[in-house]
Amino acid sequence: MKLMIIGVFGHAGRAIFKEAQRRGHTVTGVAHRKHAHPLVANLLIKDIRDLTATDVLGMDAVIDAVGAWNPKTESVHSEGLAHVTALLKGSQTRYLKVGGANTLYTDEKHRHQLQDWHNYYPRFMQDLCQAHNLGLQILKSSHGVNWTYVTPPYNFDPDGTMTRHYHVDGDLYLPTDDPNDGTNDYISYADYAKGMIDIVENHQYPNQQITLYSGNNPVPTRRY
Repeated sequence: MKLMIIGVFGHAGRAIFKEAQRRGHTVTGVAHRKHAHPLVANLLIKDIRDLTATDVLGMDAVIDAVGAWNPKTESVHSEGLAHVTALLKGSQTRYLKVGGANTLYTDEKHRHQLQDWHNYYPRFMQDLCQAHNLGLQILKSSHGVNWTYVTPPYNFDPDGTMTRHYHVDGDLYLPTDDPNDGTNDYISYADYAKGMIDIVENHQYPNQQITLYSGNNPVPTRRY
């Protein structure tokens, strides 16, 4: 398959690229700046918001793994998403977003999200949370786009081992008063990457938000 990975030099993008490469897919990477040690042969140096219809033409899937953690870049989670999905509208190319766990609902009536729990997401993270949430709402209101919002759990470990085992859940997470006591709240980037490529290869979960997790946090007091 022909895949595009946006944010290919980030933790998630790099893990997803390695898994895609291991399985023999043809990958085009997108990065907003040059890096000293190129990871991928086919590389576009572009801001996500500068991608064109020609750039995405012929791709089987576009995986948006942009990190964008700071106040100057966090709007990319909505602006970049809106731009790319507009390019893909009406095509057969899938769009998959590495989502934010803050967007998970904490009640079955979908009235509250994990970002509302400030012991999980303190006040200084709320702007980033809103950027992720806005991106998800753009997807949910879109038409003619084949999208999947692939949410990691609260504990997303860049250094965790590859177990090759994971579970798929929906958009509901039931938090506890203490984030350290959560269950089914952990996955390594390596296992998440396996799940992402499985979803692409098997054409699963169109127009849904899902969660990938492997189990409980092996070091409950550690934040990632």
